Amino acid sequence: MDRIKSERLIAENMKSIFGFALTRLGSVHEAEDLASDILYELIRSVGNLKDEDRFYGFLWKVAENTYIDYLRRKARNVGRTAELDSTLADESAAVCDDMIRQEELNLLRRELSLLSKQYRDAAVLYYIEGLSCSETAETLQISTDMVKYYLFRARKIIREGMNMERLYGEKSYRPNGFEIDYWGYAHFDQAEYDDFKKRKIKGNILLAAYYSPVTIQEISVELGVALPYLEDEIELLTESQYLVCRNGKYLTNIPIFTLDCTETINGKLKSLTEATAGQYIAAADEFDARFGDRFADENLARWQKILLCMHFSLAETEDDLKNTYSRSAENDRGVVWGRSFEKPADANLPTGIQGIYGGCEASDGRGSVIAMNFEQTLNAQRFEYGMTDPVVCTAVDCFEYLPEKWRGILSDLGYAENGKANFPVWTRAEYEELRTMLGGCTGLVSELNRRTSGIAAAVTADLAPAHIRRTAEYVGASVYRFHAIDNLVKTLFETGWLKPVDDRAKPAVCVVKN
Repeated sequence: MDRIKSERLIAENMKSIFGFALTRLGSVHEAEDLASDILYELIRSVGNLKDEDRFYGFLWKVAENTYIDYLRRKARNVGRTAELDSTLADESAAVCDDMIRQEELNLLRRELSLLSKQYRDAAVLYYIEGLSCSETAETLQISTDMVKYYLFRARKIIREGMNMERLYGEKSYRPNGFEIDYWGYAHFDQAEYDDFKKRKIKGNILLAAYYSPVTIQEISVELGVALPYLEDEIELLTESQYLVCRNGKYLTNIPIFTLDCTETINGKLKSLTEATAGQYIAAADEFDARFGDRFADENLARWQKILLCMHFSLAETEDDLKNTYSRSAENDRGVVWGRSFEKPADANLPTGIQGIYGGCEASDGRGSVIAMNFEQTLNAQRFEYGMTDPVVCTAVDCFEYLPEKWRGILSDLGYAENGKANFPVWTRAEYEELRTMLGGCTGLVSELNRRTSGIAAAVTADLAPAHIRRTAEYVGASVYRFHAIDNLVKTLFETGWLKPVDDRAKPAVCVVKN
């Protein structure tokens, strides 16, 4: 092949080669080493390729062989010693023959489990159940000639497969946790999303097909699951548009915050968030002098201040997000994305911001609630959307008119003490005064949001399949502008500027009266 053409084709496929390596090894550093080895072998041998149309088959064959060589080298470097036990008796040739036959039988079963459905059904009926070609054709409702073709292809595929070294991927013994989330206004089935978190197989199929296109057989080997158990799952994922199939290969169709994606983003954000936290602490304003006497202690005043700054910042950066990252990525279905995670066995509590309510208006128009459920305050506060009307009613001194049920709930949760609001209540004029007063701190949070969104958008898009990069960029920016808030609060908490709160306190909620 012409050198210039071969170099161009290799350059165009460098990202796919890295995706191939990352899918199989799971580590960015190891994947970089393997990708370098594959590129070296391609450059060294591509000159022997005569037909340009066969380049992609050649590329993936080189990649697979290099991957196998990489694993063999890695295995040889592991120090293992073994000593022969002189007391063991020699095994007879018959026992060796039995072992060989058993090994061949295991290989046959392995390859049979990797056959596509039409080939597998024909082979099982003919070779295992002993049906004739005509009986097999009648059972499968196809022609006898088609049965013969399927059997011929099945024999060929099995023979080739039995001579191959197939190595199960890491997900076969250590599957990742996986969950999906959703933004949009179209109807969606929450039970479907909950199912991803409860069942490992669906999310790990999407992870296996994320970085580069894979066949159903490659997914089977990566997950260590036979095709008969995978086919229905993959069909359902394809019907739901979580997967797309092109030329017999599957590719994930939603952005995913993989472990490597999350680690890369968080690494880039750490110093940025720490610097912003320092600037926030040092910023001067009139909040304490003007409103400090409304709070039981300085800590509660600080929680309220950070809540308001973040509330104002989210409003301030909303248009920036729309203008910078096109919402055309969002269709009638909304935007769906996935997140892979490794959760310790003892991590039972939820983490991060569990709900964001940036001004929930009461149904009677008497006020609105601003609340954020931070991980550090969940001992005292778990605000839910359905609590908006009763909380606003309490804020405007109408607690006694609430139904008995709600009076009991708000009293038990600490939102009301002796029939009065146990949280800050601001007038509309004070709210506007706070917006101006906290402008400097809000600006710091907004700049952190913007820079965080930019970093997350770039990393998420870079690691996503090409056909969803635009959507991935939008999702990365949108999701991480809220993570910027979570990370800033976490950093302020770790420095001691924010402290734990009493179980009856309501540190990050307030009502603005109209």
